[in-house]
Amino acid sequence: MRRLLLTATLFPLALCVCAVSAAAQEQPGSLLVVRVLDERGNPLMGARVTVGGVDREVRSDGGGVARIERVPEGLRLVDVRHQGYAMQRVASTFTPGDTVRREVVMKPDPVELEELTVTTWGRSTRLIRNGFYDRQRRGHGAYMTRDQIERFRPYHLQELFRYMRGFAVNTQRTKKIVVATRGGIGNCVPHVYLDGLRMVMRRPEDQAEALESIPPENVEAIEAYQGPATMPAEYALNGTCAVILVWTRGA
Repeated sequence: MRRLLLTATLFPLALCVCAVSAAAQEQPGSLLVVRVLDERGNPLMGARVTVGGVDREVRSDGGGVARIERVPEGLRLVDVRHQGYAMQRVASTFTPGDTVRREVVMKPDPVELEELTVTTWGRSTRLIRNGFYDRQRRGHGAYMTRDQIERFRPYHLQELFRYMRGFAVNTQRTKKIVVATRGGIGNCVPHVYLDGLRMVMRRPEDQAEALESIPPENVEAIEAYQGPATMPAEYALNGTCAVILVWTRGA
């Protein structure tokens, strides 16, 4: 008898707990309605709207409107994204059963363009300014321009010197080192200049590392001189048996 009374007492309590749990699960949350506009006030279609803590993404329709249902209670961040525009973020407080309306104006996102090479009749202004075409016309060295570099598609710049008159590539301790092979000076290791500045070289391996640090796709032209008698005077420093001048792309 005592056991039956205890069961009867607990049974209504269990029903009560289950009812509360089911009610909590069925809590409707809030409805978020976001209207997305461009900087001129026109509806923006295709904007992606997300809410913190809600694992859903909704895109705005032709009227610029996006709706997200069953947003949980509390203060939450609403993010709006669209290609070509800077992300916009607004904070909103949500109460179960309420409808939260927000209007978001998107601002254009400035796009950073790649640096362009300005050319004059097919010539780079940087190379004109640095005298490359004048030296190429005199023909005292070996020269390679952008169109030739693109044709060879090298992984490292050293590979290009296999095709340049008076130069070769030797492998030392897994490093590919460019050497000058003509001009009566033996196989000397040329110094490297990048946009007119001499790169640090204390060992032959330093030359390989210097050339490998320059992405071929960033190079506008290369010129190389086999000995002091052929190289430009400003690069004919004491102890320099040969030089490589690398010019990068840019205005």
